[in-house]
Amino acid sequence: MSHELRTPLNAVLGFSQLLKTGMAGELNEKQKRYTNNIITSGDFLLNLINDILDLSKIEAGKIELIKENISVPQSIEETTLLIKERERRHNIVFENEFDPKLDYIEADEQRLKQILFNLLSNAVKFSKPEGGVIKIITRKADESAEISVSDTGIGIKPENIDKLFLKFEQLEKGISERYGGTGLGLAISRQLVELHGGKIWAESEFGKGSIFTFTLPFKKEAS
Repeated sequence: MSHELRTPLNAVLGFSQLLKTGMAGELNEKQKRYTNNIITSGDFLLNLINDILDLSKIEAGKIELIKENISVPQSIEETTLLIKERERRHNIVFENEFDPKLDYIEADEQRLKQILFNLLSNAVKFSKPEGGVIKIITRKADESAEISVSDTGIGIKPENIDKLFLKFEQLEKGISERYGGTGLGLAISRQLVELHGGKIWAESEFGKGSIFTFTLPFKKEAS
C-alpha cells in the first residue's frame, strides 16, 4: 500500500513542481495559481497517507523501536530548528528551559523527534495571528524524562480535551479547513509515547494557550 499510494502521488507533485519552475514553458498567473493548488493539495494528501500508514504500522505492531542513548536537549534543538525553517512566516518566539539533571535517555531518537515535531507543529499552527511564544521545558521526574511544549495560542475548549488524542476526531466544525493538518499527529504521538512505556496529556485554557506534556522512562522494563 505504501508503494501503491505514494508513487503516483509523488509523480503528481514532481511534475507540478516542474511546471511551477517554468521548465516546460512559462505559466500565466491563473496557471501558476492552479499549479500551487495542486501542490498544496498533494502535500496535504501525502501527509495524510504517511500518517495513516504510520498509525497502521503502530497498531499492527510492525514498528520496532531502535533504542540508544540520546541527548534530550540536542534532539529538541534539532527538531526546533527544523520547525523554525519551515515556519518562518509565523511571528513565533521559541524558548527552552532544560533541566541540567536531564541529558541522556534510552529512546528511539527518530520517534522522539517525530513526537516533538507533531507537538511543535500544532503549537505553531494554532498560534494567534500576531504570533506568540512556544516554550519547551524538560524535567527529570523519578525514573522518567518529562518534556512539555507550551504555547500562547488559541487554546482548547474544556469539552474537547478528551478528544485530542483520538483518531479522526474533529474537535470543532471547520477547524481542519481553517488551520489545515491531518488530525492524526496527536494520535500517532500518543501511540509512540506509549510504545516507549510513557504517558502523554494536555492542559489548556481556551483563548490563552495549551501545554502538552509527555514522559519517557529512562529504560523500559522488559515484559
